[in-house]
Amino acid sequence: MTMDHDHATDTRSADSTATDSDRTVGPDDDDGGRPAPFGLSAFQASAIGLTLLVALGGVVATVPAAAGVSPAPAVPSADAGASGAAAIQSSGPVAPADRSEIEGGFSRATYTGVAGDPIRIRYTADSSDGDEVYLLVGGNRLTDTGQPVGFVDVVKISGSSETTINTRTLGTDASNVESCGLDGTSCDLEFVDENGDTVAKNLSSLPSATGAGGLARPLVPQRYRLAITNGTFIVDDSGVVTPTESADQADLVLEKPEFREDVEVFTSIDTDYLDEDAETESIGQIRENGLDRSAVTKGNRIVLGFESTGIWGALSHFAGEEEELEPGQAIDLDVLTDLLDAEEGVSLRVRQTNPGRNQPRSELDLSRADSEDVKLFVADATELDTPDAPGRFYLVIDTSDGDHFTEDVEPGDEFAVEFALEGTEGERYSFASGREPPAVFNASSTSDGTSAQFPYWTAEDSTVSAEATFTVRERFLRYDHVTDDGELLVESEDGQVTGTTSLLPVREMSATFVNDADDAPFRTESPLEIADGNFTVDVDLDDVSPGTRLNYELYEGSTLRDSRTVIVVGDADNPDELVIDDAPENVTVTEGENLSALRATARNAGGLTGEGELTLTVDNGSEMGSWGVKLEPGESRTYGFGSVTPGLEPGTYPFTLRLDDDTHGGTLVVEADPAKTTLDDDDPSGTDEGEASGNETADTGAGTESEASGESETDSGNTSETDDGSDAEGASNGTTTDSAPAGETPDEDGEPESVGMLPLPFGTREAFGGTVLVGAVHLLGHWV
Repeated sequence: MTMDHDHATDTRSADSTATDSDRTVGPDDDDGGRPAPFGLSAFQASAIGLTLLVALGGVVATVPAAAGVSPAPAVPSADAGASGAAAIQSSGPVAPADRSEIEGGFSRATYTGVAGDPIRIRYTADSSDGDEVYLLVGGNRLTDTGQPVGFVDVVKISGSSETTINTRTLGTDASNVESCGLDGTSCDLEFVDENGDTVAKNLSSLPSATGAGGLARPLVPQRYRLAITNGTFIVDDSGVVTPTESADQADLVLEKPEFREDVEVFTSIDTDYLDEDAETESIGQIRENGLDRSAVTKGNRIVLGFESTGIWGALSHFAGEEEELEPGQAIDLDVLTDLLDAEEGVSLRVRQTNPGRNQPRSELDLSRADSEDVKLFVADATELDTPDAPGRFYLVIDTSDGDHFTEDVEPGDEFAVEFALEGTEGERYSFASGREPPAVFNASSTSDGTSAQFPYWTAEDSTVSAEATFTVRERFLRYDHVTDDGELLVESEDGQVTGTTSLLPVREMSATFVNDADDAPFRTESPLEIADGNFTVDVDLDDVSPGTRLNYELYEGSTLRDSRTVIVVGDADNPDELVIDDAPENVTVTEGENLSALRATARNAGGLTGEGELTLTVDNGSEMGSWGVKLEPGESRTYGFGSVTPGLEPGTYPFTLRLDDDTHGGTLVVEADPAKTTLDDDDPSGTDEGEASGNETADTGAGTESEASGESETDSGNTSETDDGSDAEGASNGTTTDSAPAGETPDEDGEPESVGMLPLPFGTREAFGGTVLVGAVHLLGHWV
């Protein structure tokens, strides 16, 4: 009796788990294999609804079929290259007399892999008369439930010593091995029942002879049995298929795929900027030329790493079964595109998350990409267990303009990345075709009409995804110290040009510094070093004085990227620094006299023209006088305070001179005027009223005191004086220097420039600082 395909699917929907007593685990050998943990779910099938699967499975030693018990554990296997022990004979019908004896053995007792990935089987197999030798996969019964695992396939292995089985395509019309179920494979098989009567001569007629239906879904996580046979088999009443004779047997354990729920993200430079052959590029080179960050510079490449098992059989199929996917290998992008289009439950999306108003969203479209825009690499897994397949693949995406994005990628664009294995609770993947073998990538629709189900999720599984983000930014160099005119400020002592950049460290860039104006012109070249988003250019300026201007050019190879002026300064944070070079520590004046004895020399110690205010405070901090100071780099001038009369009583007072951030302190001593007599109303000498009145008048300055004051003003030098004593006009507010400032350059008439009090309604740094230290953004080629 034959059941239809839908019913066969229903009878296989439950899973069962093998007990520890049913595990058969052999030692590792030199091919890197390992025993695997057990506890996998079993694929149940009814006695009349067996599943035909194509995979490498374990075959148990033959036991009497009528007993209705599970097969015994596999016997210890022989090492690859050594003949197996005497052939294991079935207690059922004897093999036909014309079958030759076989010998051989598996390299291990248990082969462990992941459902959906390739797995390698090593063995020896031979027959006494040179007849064909076969590998039986499946057909075993589990001890914990007594339910049979579906018969999978018979594979021709004559003349081979190992084979790699694609567990995703096994049992389908796209199997990568010589399956006896394919029309192109010639096999000499015979299936008999427990009475010795022939029930089938090939796999295509076996389902109707045993009542087995078609495959419910691709090979699932389960334990299967392997056996090296001569092509004769017994089919018991429940449908369990057992080899009449086997040279050796082993177990195949397929585990459930694993998924890493994060995406590795880093950036790398385009190979067009490197002197390397793009044809030999590897993921290792891409990483060496990259940086672990999610902000990709426009024109560079964003690299996305995804990790999952269970997808490599499908990828191997699309890459071509004859070509194994080796770690580090670059493969055609069409391989990934075909997988995403196969309704395999695998999805990958890269979409912009911040489109402008009324602007379309930019998305990655792999179907429009070429090999220069997007590259695909495979690599070893870093966390997941992939015995015979890679576990990670990298997508390398160029952010230059191209057709692989639906809209041009621009600086400021933000993108979300999602890689997912899709599943709907209560649904399982199954083949849509009812024929045998089924079409490899033709899934039946689920109850809600969707067909994108990952083949190896159970009915309890739902979609799992790994997500990440990245942003695109402009290529730029941003200098730390510049003027509003874009001139660079470099300290003579440190000799460094510094800043931040979006360029990657692998960029080979150099800067030249040229001075043609000095008596000793020089030219020097230094590399631009990039690290952690910062850049530095070191230059030796020990013999260059502040205020010197140099020509600066930045090159990438032979391409000029930037050109501007460098100004050498003492302090890049205070490039127009004004300092007090000279001032007295102690000043002594007579009561009522001006401060002509107090003079201060100011100097511009920076590299830019400096403006500031020289102020004098005495005693309690009240301002006594001030000068507006404006000096060129390296220039010095002397300023006097002869116009200031302190009006202090005899005594000692502290004073402070302040210029920009520099201060100078000293002591002011006011001595009593020896010509002055102070009269008291209670004076016993008893002068007359007129004399008292006259003296009081002198004391208040109406008479003699006024004249004295006038003489003092004349002596104080309220005009700027040249060396020959000629007078110059006074400065603003009627205040002038006492004499020609030291270091001042005379004008064309031989007269020195007048230096007067300059009113400054605002702070000097406020007035000038905005033109000095504001960090300006310079994009390569233009200013923003």
